[in-house]
Amino acid sequence: MIVPFWTQNPDLWIKIGINPYRKRPYSSYMEQYRTIAVIESNYQNRAKVTNALFSGGYHAEPYEEIEEFISESRDGYVVLISDVDGNVDRLLELMHRNAMWFPIIPYSETSSLDSVVSAMLKGAIGYIDRLPDLESVVNVINSNQPERKKLVETGRMRANARAKMVLLTKREREVLQCMSEGMSNKVIGLKLGISPRTVEIHRANMITKLETESTNEALRLAAYAEI
Repeated sequence: MIVPFWTQNPDLWIKIGINPYRKRPYSSYMEQYRTIAVIESNYQNRAKVTNALFSGGYHAEPYEEIEEFISESRDGYVVLISDVDGNVDRLLELMHRNAMWFPIIPYSETSSLDSVVSAMLKGAIGYIDRLPDLESVVNVINSNQPERKKLVETGRMRANARAKMVLLTKREREVLQCMSEGMSNKVIGLKLGISPRTVEIHRANMITKLETESTNEALRLAAYAEI
């Protein structure tokens, strides 16, 4: 009988936060999220967290810088990120700018209630106050699945909407913004200094680029993109 390597010295693994006797952490919900990106500038912490995830059966990819992750990232990632020096805000800003979205789990061993609440309000799917702690990571990913699924789907829709908004010209975005405020073609034309007919042309081009079938769908995309 072959003994898994992480059970050969259980005391060592327990010291770094791993239960060597636990079952593999996969759930049917997270099958598409087996890759966890670890964004941590401290080399020792990055190695501890990455090794803990590997031992639990996850594929972990370590990154020292947020920009490195954004430049190389693909679909199907959960992001485990050190909550220091504004990391969460910078990651969210770069995701927004690049029309991306990933489930984010910030962590910090010196977290405050304010930092936890702030991260959750910004869209994090959970928060961990101790690492390396594989059990906490798995619990955050697998717990409260309906809400997690809803958050993931909303994030994807926002990223998709932002990607489509990039296709619009500045004037088309201005027209869409005015439309979201309930303005008619005539009022939009007066505000932007163009004719109602030109407004209509911009609206038609905008709907074509956004691949929508109606103005209401375009406005819904605008709401998701938060333009």
